[in-house]
Amino acid sequence: MLYYNFGPWSTFRYIYPYYHRKYIFVSLGGYWPLSYRHRRYYWYGYHPYAWYGYYPIAREVQGDTHNYYTYNYYNDDNAVVSGPVVNGIVPVDHNTFADVREKLAQQAAEEPGEVTLADRYFEDAVKAFEVDNYDIAIEKFGEAMALAPDDIIVPFAYSQALFAREQYSEAAEVLRSTLANVTPDKEGVFYPRGLYSDDDVLFEQINLLAERAELYSFDADLQLLLGYQLLGIGKLDEAVGPLQYASLDMENAVAATTLLNVLEKIRAENSTVESVNQ
Repeated sequence: MLYYNFGPWSTFRYIYPYYHRKYIFVSLGGYWPLSYRHRRYYWYGYHPYAWYGYYPIAREVQGDTHNYYTYNYYNDDNAVVSGPVVNGIVPVDHNTFADVREKLAQQAAEEPGEVTLADRYFEDAVKAFEVDNYDIAIEKFGEAMALAPDDIIVPFAYSQALFAREQYSEAAEVLRSTLANVTPDKEGVFYPRGLYSDDDVLFEQINLLAERAELYSFDADLQLLLGYQLLGIGKLDEAVGPLQYASLDMENAVAATTLLNVLEKIRAENSTVESVNQ
């Protein structure tokens, strides 16, 4: 639901993507891979957190008798974008997010692929995870990975299921190998926060990991995993220490450095948004 001002009134409009994805994965510092048409990433219904693409911004078009607001940025003759910040959304010129709009337009033009066995395993894993049945989630995510070895998204969910089951060493091992296959400047790093039906469950699991990492501070696997979890929930400052420690370990150095680079990219993006808001 998007709110915006219309003269002295505040109104809203519902915006539905062409194919509505549930919030399962956050792309940290990147974009969703446009080539992915797997049915397992479509039709999950609404989840009240965040869309992986850009947040649509209404622009004001001034006319002779009245002004109106539109989400169309392609036919923008005599368009003027102005007005105050509304619900944290800053009016911007029509070129803002042009690259993202182009990517989403390309994606909306194509339908998802046919259901595969990997899709079914993924769906079973998601359902199991939501009811805290992590053993089944691990099994099903693993089967989906085996059938779709080129998919760079599923392994993040598999690692998360291992983490939720407190199999920290195994989760860190999967995370390391998965980070070696992504291009952070392009797709980013994925975090499956939306697998949880309740954020409190996730936060409790992270707190448990943090206690273990403090008790065994020499364990670089725990530090890498903790840094990734903190980065995923937006605790950037807290993620730095564990990731820096993990980067000193030969086995975890590449993965930790990748996450630190993503962290700095997010910081830079946040700084840009804050400066615009000011």
